[in-house]
Amino acid sequence: MKRFLLPTVLIILIAGLISSQEPAEPGQNLFQVNPSTQTQAPAQPHVPAQTTPTPAPAMQNTQPSQTNPPTGQRRADALQNYRIGRDLESRNRFEEANIYYNEAVRICMEELNRNSSNMDSYAVLTWTLLRQRRYAEVINWGDRALRINANDYRIIETMGEAYFFLNNYEHSLIMMQRYAAYMPRGDRASTVFFFMGEIYRNQRKYLHADIAYTTAVTLEGNVFLWWLRLGMVREAAGEYASAIEAYERSLILNPNNRETTDALERTRRLLAAAPR
Repeated sequence: MKRFLLPTVLIILIAGLISSQEPAEPGQNLFQVNPSTQTQAPAQPHVPAQTTPTPAPAMQNTQPSQTNPPTGQRRADALQNYRIGRDLESRNRFEEANIYYNEAVRICMEELNRNSSNMDSYAVLTWTLLRQRRYAEVINWGDRALRINANDYRIIETMGEAYFFLNNYEHSLIMMQRYAAYMPRGDRASTVFFFMGEIYRNQRKYLHADIAYTTAVTLEGNVFLWWLRLGMVREAAGEYASAIEAYERSLILNPNNRETTDALERTRRLLAAAPR
C-alpha cells in the first residue's frame, strides 16, 4: 500500500469531521465556471498542466468615473455594499460592481481609522480587495488583522486565496490547512479543499490532490470543474477507471464541456490498452 505524507493523512482526518454547508463570504465560488465554457483538450500524452485556474472576472484597481453608489441606493454598511457589488459582478456588470466595492473599501477604512481592532471591518475589506484582484493588499491587511486575532478564520481563508493567485503556493497551503484545522465544519471548507487540490496538482502530488479534490466534491458535489480536476489527477496517476467515474460526473453537470468529453474518451482508450 502506498504511504501518504503527513499532510494527506491530516486531510483525511479533517475531512471526516466536515459537514456540507452553503459557501459563506467571500461569496461566489471563484471556480464556478460558466457551463457553456469550452476549452481545448491537451494533446497526448496527457499530463495535467501546472496552470493556475482563472477566477471569475474581477475589478481592476482603478477608480471608475462614478465613485459612489447612485443616489437613492447608498448603503452605510460596508458588507451591504460588498454584497451588492458581488451580485452585480455575477451579472457581468463589472463597472457598476466596482463602484460598490470601492464604497465598501472606503467604509472599512473609515471604520478601521476609528477602531483599528474591528475584525469585521478587516474581514469585509479583505473580501472586497480579493474580488478586485488586489491580492497584495489582501495580504497586507490580513497580516494586520491576524496580529490582532491570529485565529480569525475569515481572514485566514481569504489570505489563502490571495496567496494562491500570487502563485505563492507554500503560504497558500499553510493558510488553507490552518482554516481546516480551526474550522473543520466551516462554510468555506469545500473551497479550501479544492484549493489544496489545485496546489498539490501543480506540484504533481497526484495522490494528495486526489484526496483533497475528493473531499471537496464530497462536501459540494455540484461544481463540474472540481470533478474534472479530480479526473485529471486520477488519470495522471494511472487510475483510469476512477478517472472515468470522475469525468462522467463532470459531464452530468456540464454535458457540453469539450475538455471533459475529450478527457473521457482519451481515458477510456488508455484503460482499454492497459495491461490486465
